[in-house]
Amino acid sequence: MVIFIHIANFIYLCSYLVKDILWLRVLTVIAGLVLVGYYAWMPRPIWAAIVWNVLFFVINLRQIELLLRERRPPKLRPDERLLRQVAFRGLTEREFAKLLSVGEWHDIDAGEHLVRPGEAVHQLIVLASGRARVEFDGKRRFQLSAGCFVGEMSFVSGRGQDAEVVAMEPTRTLAWHDDSLRRLLDQDTDLRAALQQVIGEDLVAKLRPRVTESPPRVDASQGHAQL
Repeated sequence: MVIFIHIANFIYLCSYLVKDILWLRVLTVIAGLVLVGYYAWMPRPIWAAIVWNVLFFVINLRQIELLLRERRPPKLRPDERLLRQVAFRGLTEREFAKLLSVGEWHDIDAGEHLVRPGEAVHQLIVLASGRARVEFDGKRRFQLSAGCFVGEMSFVSGRGQDAEVVAMEPTRTLAWHDDSLRRLLDQDTDLRAALQQVIGEDLVAKLRPRVTESPPRVDASQGHAQL
């Protein structure tokens, strides 16, 4: 019977050597079951040890279930998957799914304002489909298509927008309220870093036409204003 003690401790040893927390918990469960069998088959079962090991078994089993659920690939709708391809390629599907969980979809009619100049913008918006024009001082500067952000300067700086953004055609957007998005990013630093990079790339793409003063065009496949 002593062999069960050695087997259980060897499995515990293996669990301490693995880096993956899922495998650590799986091996811990197996080792615990071996110990429960050992304590139960003794001439006088050690019930205290059995009860404690069963409790550890239940806790680890629940944690294994949660880990498997977290690692399950998220199910994205076709429009969500397309938006990730044009605007959030730097994010994993799981990171993008987290963003979707706190975002809101909106359908914007042609001629409707997404942003008015001077108004505080409390949302970060990305175009999922359609087009919008960006105007400064009443002059049209460039247009945005699927994958372009709106309100990102306000989100980054906390100040109001100088630009006016108007939908040129029926447009679908995904928007995040500042408070909800910041709470999510405070909880996930990796997601925050990835989103900051995506926003930075979008800002660079928008500023490039103004520096060169040449008419911009929008690459719909990339979702950013380009020269």
